[in-house]
Amino acid sequence: MDTNLPDPQALETLQSQLAARVRIFEDNDPSGYTPNQNHLVCAMDIQYDGHMAHVAADLSYWSTPKHLGTFVGLVPASFPYVPGYFCFREGPPLLALIHRMRDEGMPQPDVLVIDGHGIAHPRLFGVASWMGLATGLVSVGCAKETLVRFPAKPARTRGAWSPVQKDQRLIGAVLTTQDNVKPVFVSPGHRIGQQATRDLVLGLGGEYRVPDPIRRADFAARARQRGEDPGKVWTDLGPLREVKPPWDE
Repeated sequence: MDTNLPDPQALETLQSQLAARVRIFEDNDPSGYTPNQNHLVCAMDIQYDGHMAHVAADLSYWSTPKHLGTFVGLVPASFPYVPGYFCFREGPPLLALIHRMRDEGMPQPDVLVIDGHGIAHPRLFGVASWMGLATGLVSVGCAKETLVRFPAKPARTRGAWSPVQKDQRLIGAVLTTQDNVKPVFVSPGHRIGQQATRDLVLGLGGEYRVPDPIRRADFAARARQRGEDPGKVWTDLGPLREVKPPWDE
Protein backbone atom coordinates (compact mmCIF):
# COMPACT_ATOMS: atom_id res chain seq x y z
CA MET A 1 0.00 0.00 0.00
CA ASP A 2 1.29 3.47 -0.92
CA THR A 3 1.36 5.47 2.32
CA ASN A 4 1.96 8.68 0.35
CA LEU A 5 -1.53 8.64 -1.13
CA PRO A 6 -3.90 11.31 0.23
CA ASP A 7 -6.48 10.26 2.79
CA PRO A 8 -9.67 9.39 0.83
CA GLN A 9 -11.84 10.56 3.72
CA ALA A 10 -10.16 13.98 3.68
CA LEU A 11 -10.60 14.17 -0.09
CA GLU A 12 -14.27 13.26 0.19
CA THR A 13 -14.77 15.96 2.80
CA LEU A 14 -13.00 18.58 0.67
CA GLN A 15 -14.93 17.54 -2.42
CA SER A 16 -18.23 17.86 -0.56
CA GLN A 17 -17.25 21.30 0.74
CA LEU A 18 -16.32 22.49 -2.76
CA ALA A 19 -19.43 20.97 -4.32
CA ALA A 20 -21.55 23.06 -1.95
CA ARG A 21 -19.99 26.22 -3.48
CA VAL A 22 -20.91 25.30 -7.06
CA ARG A 23 -23.72 27.38 -8.54
CA ILE A 24 -26.08 25.75 -11.03
CA PHE A 25 -28.89 27.89 -12.45
CA GLU A 26 -32.45 26.75 -13.01
CA ASP A 27 -33.39 26.79 -16.68
CA ASN A 28 -36.02 29.51 -16.12
CA ASP A 29 -33.68 31.79 -14.15
CA PRO A 30 -33.21 35.01 -16.19
CA SER A 31 -29.88 35.68 -14.46
CA GLY A 32 -28.45 32.39 -15.76
CA TYR A 33 -25.78 32.15 -18.42
CA THR A 34 -26.82 32.04 -22.09
CA PRO A 35 -24.19 31.39 -24.77
CA ASN A 36 -23.88 33.81 -27.66
CA GLN A 37 -21.55 34.40 -30.60
CA ASN A 38 -19.54 37.04 -28.75
CA HIS A 39 -18.47 34.54 -26.12
CA LEU A 40 -14.99 33.09 -26.29
CA VAL A 41 -14.89 29.36 -25.51
CA CYS A 42 -11.82 27.64 -24.12
CA ALA A 43 -11.93 23.87 -24.63
CA MET A 44 -9.35 21.92 -22.62
CA ASP A 45 -7.86 18.44 -22.46
CA ILE A 46 -4.82 16.65 -20.97
CA GLN A 47 -2.57 13.77 -21.92
CA TYR A 48 -0.12 12.28 -19.40
CA ASP A 49 3.42 11.00 -19.72
CA GLY A 50 4.24 9.58 -16.31
CA HIS A 51 3.89 12.41 -13.81
CA MET A 52 4.01 15.10 -16.51
CA ALA A 53 0.85 16.59 -17.98
CA HIS A 54 0.61 17.83 -21.56
CA VAL A 55 -2.19 20.37 -21.29
CA ALA A 56 -4.05 21.87 -24.26
CA ALA A 57 -6.49 24.73 -24.65
CA ASP A 58 -8.39 25.68 -27.79
CA LEU A 59 -9.85 29.17 -28.18
CA SER A 60 -12.80 29.82 -30.48
CA TYR A 61 -15.96 31.90 -30.54
CA TRP A 62 -19.16 30.03 -29.84
CA SER A 63 -21.23 29.01 -32.85
CA THR A 64 -18.93 30.77 -35.34
CA PRO A 65 -15.98 29.63 -37.49
CA LYS A 66 -13.70 32.14 -35.73
CA HIS A 67 -10.82 30.13 -34.26
CA LEU A 68 -8.04 31.95 -32.37
CA GLY A 69 -5.69 29.01 -31.92
CA THR A 70 -4.74 25.95 -29.89
CA PHE A 71 -2.09 26.18 -27.17
CA VAL A 72 -0.19 23.48 -25.30
CA GLY A 73 2.12 23.46 -22.30
CA LEU A 74 3.85 21.02 -19.97
CA VAL A 75 3.53 20.93 -16.19
CA PRO A 76 4.06 18.32 -13.46
CA ALA A 77 0.94 16.52 -12.26
CA SER A 78 1.97 16.49 -8.63
CA PHE A 79 -1.27 15.04 -7.27
CA PRO A 80 -1.42 11.24 -7.60
CA TYR A 81 -4.19 9.36 -9.36
CA VAL A 82 -6.86 8.43 -6.81
CA PRO A 83 -9.97 6.77 -8.27
CA GLY A 84 -13.03 8.98 -7.87
CA TYR A 85 -10.97 12.09 -7.13
CA PHE A 86 -9.50 12.77 -10.55
CA CYS A 87 -10.38 16.47 -10.39
CA PHE A 88 -7.59 17.03 -7.84
CA ARG A 89 -5.03 15.57 -10.25
CA GLU A 90 -6.33 17.11 -13.47
CA GLY A 91 -7.47 20.52 -12.22
CA PRO A 92 -4.10 22.10 -11.29
CA PRO A 93 -2.44 21.44 -14.69
CA LEU A 94 -5.47 22.89 -16.50
CA LEU A 95 -5.37 25.90 -14.20
CA ALA A 96 -1.65 26.36 -14.90
CA LEU A 97 -2.35 26.72 -18.62
CA ILE A 98 -5.16 29.22 -18.04
CA HIS A 99 -2.79 31.34 -15.93
CA ARG A 100 -0.03 31.13 -18.54
CA MET A 101 -2.39 32.25 -21.31
CA ARG A 102 -3.48 35.17 -19.14
CA ASP A 103 0.14 36.09 -18.45
CA GLU A 104 0.82 35.99 -22.21
CA GLY A 105 -1.89 38.62 -22.70
CA MET A 106 -4.23 36.31 -24.61
CA PRO A 107 -7.98 37.04 -24.69
CA GLN A 108 -9.65 35.63 -21.63
CA PRO A 109 -12.43 33.09 -22.20
CA ASP A 110 -16.03 33.56 -21.17
CA VAL A 111 -16.64 29.84 -20.71
CA LEU A 112 -14.58 26.68 -20.20
CA VAL A 113 -15.48 23.37 -21.83
CA ILE A 114 -13.55 20.57 -20.17
CA ASP A 115 -13.10 17.04 -21.48
CA GLY A 116 -14.51 15.59 -18.29
CA HIS A 117 -17.48 15.99 -15.99
CA GLY A 118 -19.19 18.78 -14.11
CA ILE A 119 -21.79 17.83 -11.52
CA ALA A 120 -22.58 14.51 -13.28
CA HIS A 121 -20.30 12.88 -10.75
CA PRO A 122 -20.95 10.53 -7.80
CA ARG A 123 -20.19 13.42 -5.42
CA LEU A 124 -21.43 16.18 -7.77
CA PHE A 125 -17.95 17.60 -8.30
CA GLY A 126 -15.97 16.70 -11.40
CA VAL A 127 -13.04 18.51 -12.99
CA ALA A 128 -15.27 21.01 -14.84
CA SER A 129 -16.72 22.11 -11.50
CA TRP A 130 -13.20 22.26 -10.03
CA MET A 131 -12.10 24.55 -12.88
CA GLY A 132 -15.19 26.72 -12.60
CA LEU A 133 -14.59 27.34 -8.91
CA ALA A 134 -10.84 27.83 -9.38
CA THR A 135 -11.26 30.43 -12.14
CA GLY A 136 -14.68 31.91 -11.42
CA LEU A 137 -15.63 31.22 -15.04
CA VAL A 138 -18.69 29.53 -16.45
CA SER A 139 -17.74 25.89 -17.02
CA VAL A 140 -19.22 22.71 -18.46
CA GLY A 141 -18.09 19.13 -18.79
CA CYS A 142 -18.30 17.13 -22.01
CA ALA A 143 -17.09 13.52 -21.78
CA LYS A 144 -17.12 10.35 -23.86
CA GLU A 145 -17.84 8.13 -20.85
CA THR A 146 -20.10 8.45 -17.82
CA LEU A 147 -19.45 8.17 -14.09
CA VAL A 148 -23.16 7.96 -13.22
CA ARG A 149 -25.67 5.42 -14.49
CA PHE A 150 -28.44 6.66 -16.75
CA PRO A 151 -31.74 4.93 -17.62
CA ALA A 152 -31.78 5.22 -21.42
CA LYS A 153 -29.84 6.46 -24.43
CA PRO A 154 -31.37 9.27 -26.50
CA ALA A 155 -32.43 9.00 -30.13
CA ARG A 156 -29.63 9.18 -32.70
CA THR A 157 -30.85 12.60 -33.85
CA ARG A 158 -28.87 15.78 -33.27
CA GLY A 159 -30.12 17.53 -30.14
CA ALA A 160 -31.84 14.49 -28.65
CA TRP A 161 -30.99 13.86 -25.01
CA SER A 162 -31.89 11.75 -22.02
CA PRO A 163 -31.45 12.69 -18.37
CA VAL A 164 -28.71 11.71 -15.96
CA GLN A 165 -30.04 11.88 -12.41
CA LYS A 166 -28.85 11.38 -8.87
CA ASP A 167 -31.36 11.15 -6.02
CA GLN A 168 -34.06 12.38 -8.44
CA ARG A 169 -32.04 15.49 -9.26
CA LEU A 170 -31.11 16.23 -12.87
CA ILE A 171 -27.31 16.42 -12.95
CA GLY A 172 -26.53 16.06 -16.65
CA ALA A 173 -27.56 14.76 -20.03
CA VAL A 174 -26.69 12.03 -22.48
CA LEU A 175 -26.62 14.21 -25.59
CA THR A 176 -26.57 13.34 -29.30
CA THR A 177 -24.45 16.00 -30.99
CA GLN A 178 -24.85 14.79 -34.60
CA ASP A 179 -27.24 12.51 -36.45
CA ASN A 180 -26.40 8.82 -36.21
CA VAL A 181 -23.50 9.08 -33.75
CA LYS A 182 -22.99 7.88 -30.20
CA PRO A 183 -23.92 10.44 -27.56
CA VAL A 184 -21.62 12.36 -25.25
CA PHE A 185 -22.16 13.05 -21.55
CA VAL A 186 -22.57 16.72 -20.67
CA SER A 187 -23.17 18.48 -17.38
CA PRO A 188 -22.93 21.94 -15.86
CA GLY A 189 -19.69 22.67 -14.08
CA HIS A 190 -20.32 26.06 -12.50
CA ARG A 191 -22.47 29.19 -13.10
CA ILE A 192 -24.67 27.64 -15.80
CA GLY A 193 -27.88 25.62 -16.11
CA GLN A 194 -28.77 22.34 -17.76
CA GLN A 195 -30.43 23.72 -20.90
CA ALA A 196 -27.65 26.26 -21.46
CA THR A 197 -25.08 23.46 -21.08
CA ARG A 198 -26.74 21.42 -23.82
CA ASP A 199 -27.11 24.49 -26.04
CA LEU A 200 -23.48 25.43 -25.52
CA VAL A 201 -22.16 21.99 -26.50
CA LEU A 202 -24.46 21.75 -29.52
CA GLY A 203 -23.21 25.14 -30.72
CA LEU A 204 -19.52 24.21 -30.63
CA GLY A 205 -19.61 22.88 -34.17
CA GLY A 206 -18.15 19.99 -36.08
CA GLU A 207 -19.27 16.88 -37.90
CA TYR A 208 -18.33 14.28 -35.31
CA ARG A 209 -19.53 13.00 -31.96
CA VAL A 210 -17.06 15.17 -30.04
CA PRO A 211 -17.27 18.91 -30.90
CA ASP A 212 -14.38 20.43 -32.84
CA PRO A 213 -12.86 22.59 -30.05
CA ILE A 214 -12.47 19.55 -27.78
CA ARG A 215 -11.14 17.49 -30.69
CA ARG A 216 -8.51 20.14 -31.45
CA ALA A 217 -7.43 20.29 -27.80
CA ASP A 218 -7.26 16.50 -27.62
CA PHE A 219 -5.22 16.31 -30.85
CA ALA A 220 -2.74 18.93 -29.70
CA ALA A 221 -2.23 17.36 -26.25
CA ARG A 222 -1.66 13.94 -27.82
CA ALA A 223 0.69 15.36 -30.45
CA ARG A 224 2.81 17.09 -27.81
CA GLN A 225 2.85 13.96 -25.68
CA ARG A 226 4.25 12.08 -28.70
CA GLY A 227 6.89 14.77 -29.27
CA GLU A 228 5.53 15.91 -32.63
CA ASP A 229 6.37 19.27 -34.20
CA PRO A 230 3.43 21.68 -33.77
CA GLY A 231 3.81 23.19 -37.23
CA LYS A 232 0.97 25.65 -37.74
CA VAL A 233 -1.60 23.46 -36.00
CA TRP A 234 -0.92 24.43 -32.39
CA THR A 235 1.40 26.65 -30.37
CA ASP A 236 3.79 25.22 -27.78
CA LEU A 237 3.99 27.45 -24.69
CA GLY A 238 6.67 25.26 -23.11
CA PRO A 239 6.96 24.57 -19.37
CA LEU A 240 4.19 25.98 -17.19
CA ARG A 241 4.35 27.25 -13.63
CA GLU A 242 2.42 25.13 -11.16
CA VAL A 243 -0.58 26.99 -9.76
CA LYS A 244 -2.64 26.26 -6.65
CA PRO A 245 -6.41 26.81 -6.57
CA PRO A 246 -7.68 29.67 -4.37
CA TRP A 247 -8.76 27.34 -1.58
CA ASP A 248 -5.17 25.99 -1.21
CA GLU A 249 -3.40 29.36 -1.10
